[in-house]
Amino acid sequence: MINNIQELRERLFTSGIVKDKQELQGCTPEEIVYIESKYGVLPRTYREILGLLGHSAGKLVRGSEFEFYFDQLLKMNEWQQEIILESIAEAEECIPLPEKAFCICALHGDPWFIIANGQDDCSVYFLDDSRTIKESSKSVMDWIEELVEEVEYLIRKGLR
Repeated sequence: MINNIQELRERLFTSGIVKDKQELQGCTPEEIVYIESKYGVLPRTYREILGLLGHSAGKLVRGSEFEFYFDQLLKMNEWQQEIILESIAEAEECIPLPEKAFCICALHGDPWFIIANGQDDCSVYFLDDSRTIKESSKSVMDWIEELVEEVEYLIRKGLR
């Protein structure tokens, strides 16, 4: 079980997801402050994750799988806002994300998000195919651990 950022870092290396320090690139404090200036204060656990792996983390995410890293986060959050505004303007049925929602990744364009309200930790939610908001994980650390476990499985099977 991953309980903190140090354990996450250690697990990334021991599992073979990250081979060396060059593969693990976090966001700078200034980049995190920039996100928070636009979207609200991120939960401490997610800020720590961004600081550890916000730009790259070896085999954790392949570019074609889903948007996950800093530059993609900015584009994805802007894109989600545009979709909501366009849907409202065209009077389409639209499920807006909750206030202070911050998309932390997207799989095939479907967002996974947290609420940026400065908590220590928070649940992770996603918008499913029926456009219903559902809880994915009780905490950001649980969410990242699930991702790590999935990638460890793929490595063991020779798929990464």
